[in-house]
Amino acid sequence: MKKGKWIIFILCAFFTAGMLMADIAGARVYLDIYGKSFKKITVAVPNFKSEKADRLQTDMSDLLNKDLDLSGFFIVAPQSLFDKEFLNEGVEKQEINFGSWRSVGVELLCKGRLLLKDGEVTLEAFLYDTLDGSMMLAKRYRSRGEDWRRLVHRFADDILLTVTGEKGIMSSRIVFVSGRRNLKEVYIADIDGFNLKKVTNHNNISVAPAVSPTGRYIAYTSYKGGGPNLYVKDMDANREITVDISEGMKICSSWLNNATLVYSHTVGRYSTIYTYNVETKEKRSIMQREGIITSVSFSPNGSKLVFVSDMYGSPQIFIRDSASGEIKRLTYYGNYNSAPSFSPKGDLITFVSKIEGAFEISVMDVNGGNQRVLTNGGALNDSPQFSPCGRYLLFSSLVGGRYSLHTMLFNGENKRLLKFTDNNEEQPKFAP
Repeated sequence: MKKGKWIIFILCAFFTAGMLMADIAGARVYLDIYGKSFKKITVAVPNFKSEKADRLQTDMSDLLNKDLDLSGFFIVAPQSLFDKEFLNEGVEKQEINFGSWRSVGVELLCKGRLLLKDGEVTLEAFLYDTLDGSMMLAKRYRSRGEDWRRLVHRFADDILLTVTGEKGIMSSRIVFVSGRRNLKEVYIADIDGFNLKKVTNHNNISVAPAVSPTGRYIAYTSYKGGGPNLYVKDMDANREITVDISEGMKICSSWLNNATLVYSHTVGRYSTIYTYNVETKEKRSIMQREGIITSVSFSPNGSKLVFVSDMYGSPQIFIRDSASGEIKRLTYYGNYNSAPSFSPKGDLITFVSKIEGAFEISVMDVNGGNQRVLTNGGALNDSPQFSPCGRYLLFSSLVGGRYSLHTMLFNGENKRLLKFTDNNEEQPKFAP
C-alpha cells in the first residue's frame, strides 16, 4: 500500500455545588432505561419563582426543558398547558395541587425558586412525583451569574440520576475538530454549544483529539511541523506537550488512565502501539505488527483492547487479551469495519461498518456477537464514542457535503443534532 493511501486509511479510522436537602442516592429508580423498551415520563417545568420578575427565570426553566428533552427519557409538557392556577402555585409541597397536575397527564413536576444577589445565582430546586406528592429531589445550587447555564445542566443531570439511577450528559463538554479542508482546529464547548473555546490555534491541520478521563489533557495530531506529529494540550497549565515528532503517522486513540495515552505509530511497513505517560515521559511498546494497526481502545479494567488491522486485507476489528496476548477477530461482515470504542460499562463496543456503500454506526457485544446497526442515513457516519455513563453515543455524520455532530441513545433511539460552529464539525469526544 502506498504511503499516501496508508495515511488516508489511518485518518479515516479515527460552580459550586449547594447544600443537599434530600438524599438522591436513596431515591428509587423510576425508569429502567436498560430494558428492551421504556415508556417516556411526562415532566412539567413551570417558570422558576423569584422575588422579582426577571428574564433569567424563563431562560433557566426553558434550558431545563431542553436538557430533559435531549435526554430522550422525558416528554416535556408545553408551557401552553399551564393555566393561571398552575402558574400561581408555590414550590413547596403543601402549596402544590398534585391532582390538577395529574389531570393534565404530568407525572413528574420540577419546581424552582431563584435568588439573585451580589452577582451570584442561587436555585432551590425540587422534583415531585405527582402520583403521591412525594419529594424525589430537593437541592440548592449556587453559581456566578454568568455560569447559570451550567447550574441548570447540573440540575438536569441530578434529575436523570434520580429517575434512572445514573447522571445524564448535560454537564458534559464536547471536544471536536472544526474547519475546512486545509485548516482544522480542535475545539471544546459545553454540550449546548455555549462556552466555545479553541484548544489548538496552529493555523494548520489538527485532528483526532482524545481526552483524558479527568479532562485535563487533550491529545491530537497536528501538521504544524510539516508532518503528522503527536501533541498533548495540558488544559490546566495551558501548555502544549510534544509527544512524538518522529517519522510516520502518529494518532492517539484513547487514554489508559488520567496521565497515560495510547497511540498508534505507522512508519514503513510496520505499525506499533505505544503507551506514553505525559507526566513521567515513560514510553512503552505494547504491540507491533506488519501492516496497519490503529484505533486502539482498552476495556474499562484494562484486561482487553480492541483495534483495527488490515492483516486479512481489509480493515477489520480485533480484540486482544492484555495478559495472554491472544488475538481474536470480531468483525466478518463486509469489507470495512473500523473505529471501535469500548463502553465505560465494558459490555459493548461501538464501531463503524460499511453497509451497502454507506458508513453506519453499529454496536456489538465484546465477543463480537449480537452486532446491530444503529444508523440508517445512507451517509458517512464516523467516530462513535460512548458517554461516560454508557447510555449515549456521540458521532459525526457527513450529509450534503457537511460534517455535523449528533447524539443518540445506545440503542439508536433519540438521535439529535448538536451545533457549535458554522463549519464542518467532526471527530467528537466527550469531556468532563
